[in-house]
Amino acid sequence: MLVLGAVWWPQFAHDYVPTPSISEHTTAVARSTPDDTLLRELVGFMPGFGLAPRSSDRAELVTAADKLLGGHVDIPGLPRMSIVVPFSGEDIDKGPGTWQLAFAGLTLPEVLIRAYQLTHDDRYLFGARDMIVGWAEYERHAWISRGFLWNDHAMAARVAVLAEFWLVYRHHAAFDPAVARTLLTFVARTGYVLANPAHFTFKTNHGVMQNLALWHLVLAFPMLPEAGRYRDTAFTRLRQQMGFYIDSEGVVLEHSAGYHSWGVQFLGMALRYLALMHMPPPPEWVEKYKRADLVYAQIRLPHGFLPLIGDTENAPDRLGPMGVEIGPDGQARALRHKPFWRPGEPRSLYPLAGYSIWWDGLEHWPQPRGLSQTVVTWSYFPGHGHKHADELSVLVWASGERWWSNVGYWNYGEPGRSQVESWSGSNAPHLVTESVDSERSSQLVASGSSARLAVVDLERRGPKHYVVRRQVVHLASNLWIVLDHAMGAADSLSRTQWTTSPNIRMVPGQGRNSYLLQSEDTHLSMSMHFLTSPGTSVRQVQGSFEPFAGWQVVESKSRPAPAPAPALIVDQPARDAWAIAVSCLAVENSAAVPCPARIDGHFSDDTDWILTLHTRSARLAIRRADSSIHVDDGQRGGSSQALVLETPDDVRPRREELQRAYAAVAAQYPRFKEVPRYRVRVSLGVLVLLIVQETAFALPTPLRRRGVLLRALSIGGWTLLGMWLVVVYFR
Repeated sequence: MLVLGAVWWPQFAHDYVPTPSISEHTTAVARSTPDDTLLRELVGFMPGFGLAPRSSDRAELVTAADKLLGGHVDIPGLPRMSIVVPFSGEDIDKGPGTWQLAFAGLTLPEVLIRAYQLTHDDRYLFGARDMIVGWAEYERHAWISRGFLWNDHAMAARVAVLAEFWLVYRHHAAFDPAVARTLLTFVARTGYVLANPAHFTFKTNHGVMQNLALWHLVLAFPMLPEAGRYRDTAFTRLRQQMGFYIDSEGVVLEHSAGYHSWGVQFLGMALRYLALMHMPPPPEWVEKYKRADLVYAQIRLPHGFLPLIGDTENAPDRLGPMGVEIGPDGQARALRHKPFWRPGEPRSLYPLAGYSIWWDGLEHWPQPRGLSQTVVTWSYFPGHGHKHADELSVLVWASGERWWSNVGYWNYGEPGRSQVESWSGSNAPHLVTESVDSERSSQLVASGSSARLAVVDLERRGPKHYVVRRQVVHLASNLWIVLDHAMGAADSLSRTQWTTSPNIRMVPGQGRNSYLLQSEDTHLSMSMHFLTSPGTSVRQVQGSFEPFAGWQVVESKSRPAPAPAPALIVDQPARDAWAIAVSCLAVENSAAVPCPARIDGHFSDDTDWILTLHTRSARLAIRRADSSIHVDDGQRGGSSQALVLETPDDVRPRREELQRAYAAVAAQYPRFKEVPRYRVRVSLGVLVLLIVQETAFALPTPLRRRGVLLRALSIGGWTLLGMWLVVVYFR
């Protein structure tokens, strides 16, 4: 029994939530405090961590609400299914994780609340009320978590929905004090879990959401017990997170363009929450917010698409993140959407975060024709969220098409997710047998840019003796050269997978290892030529699971989904192998260069190589000599240009500072091991072992003569088992 207690007591202690007593006076105060103006502003914070799709179609929303009252979920972005109305605990953990998260985040009552605000039909408000009461009663009597009952993101969204419901319910003619006390108790219990250090997800944006949700709770329900403690706890924890969540360059260090967007909005929300609570914002937060806003503008594509770095959805966000303006008093004004977004400069480099972004044709913004973006990433901060193994990958968007890209956000729990997180999800060079969490490091070796030329020189080391150098050269507005040089064990294989978009058709070109990419939408074409060391193989695949290649997640009516896309797999012996990939977009403008019919050249080492592009009318030679890139353009009357590459400042001290900040917070908030299923299995094993033991002791065998000794040994064995389970297995 003690062993079973040791197995289950940590889980029960972790999940225990005290239930505060909500008095009639507290309920009465909550009906008038705070005023409706503040609660209405807080409703605008919902997109920060709300889970319900924000449809502007009134008829679509009302139709979804009508179906919901009948027990049928038909909400864009969520799986269609039937539920028990108003609430059943059986619906909590059925369906995929996306459903469980939305269900626990009170998405269904949120849809009904919004339908009520549009129509003032009491059916929707009462339906939301009954769902919330059902949830509150279930949560109050739960012993251990099921589904996403106490999930960090779900609980952050839950606070916002309860505040929105309270805004309309507290003034309604059918107001019931008993319902009010149930709701306020639900809010108080939610706040306790959000503030509990054992539940704090410090290392990702989920922890940021937990802190923002506590401030949301404090502003919407200031009369609740512990509100002051929640405010201070959230401030302390968020200040700790800001030491590593956003760096001094303004980049959200979650390895994702999509989650950078969320980070911009979260930090804007934080500044506005502080203003509403009459708390001065730390100056470094304001500075990081301004820089993060500029980074988002730099990385954002027209119409709200983003480069598919890490967990980034391939779907437009036409409005972008909500933001704030900082007044002369240093306080943030109300959250608003910007009227427009535009990159601030044609070349931007973030050596600490590990990104380089190049734009061409900004004078055409936001028209896609003639506009291009190139993103190179070598970002890797172990422990931070949403990381895919993609260091040294290159993403090219031009004239409205993703010509070279990574796979994008592949839903958690679906087949293929692990491969997308690993090297198969990007065009980064890697070992075929390399794992997603291999020991490795990347750095910027050199870089340079001019009006017509941009270069980055990168190096990745690890695992073990594997070293790969990637140089990316972008010339004019339509030519990209990627030179890879791999060095590793003689019996290992280095691989690069070049993936384009599903709406692009890939066919072999006229020369060896050459291909032609043709867009079905824009009717543009891009040529791809390879020049490689001996022993290299290049093969074309599409929608393959073995090896995993040729996929991209694309937008669909309900939610982004994977689609087959043409891809090239380049395999080379890892020992001193090199490959040059030349991509040229066939466009006719003064900034472009003619595309080559063939290429040749030679590679001596990383600082001594030459590449010649043979076009129909002339030759274009690009060569590396020590720290310079030289371009000899026969098309332009033999003109020549040279670009001297600069060695970057050493960012290791700043990286180490980020790592120290992360490690300090990690030590303060150790994660609890959520494994209730394993505890059930261990408990069954303990009971079986006990039955076997007692059966052996009860049988008339010689063992019974040494009963006292065996009992003593048994107690010692059970003690050791319990200690091993607690100290090792469940740690």
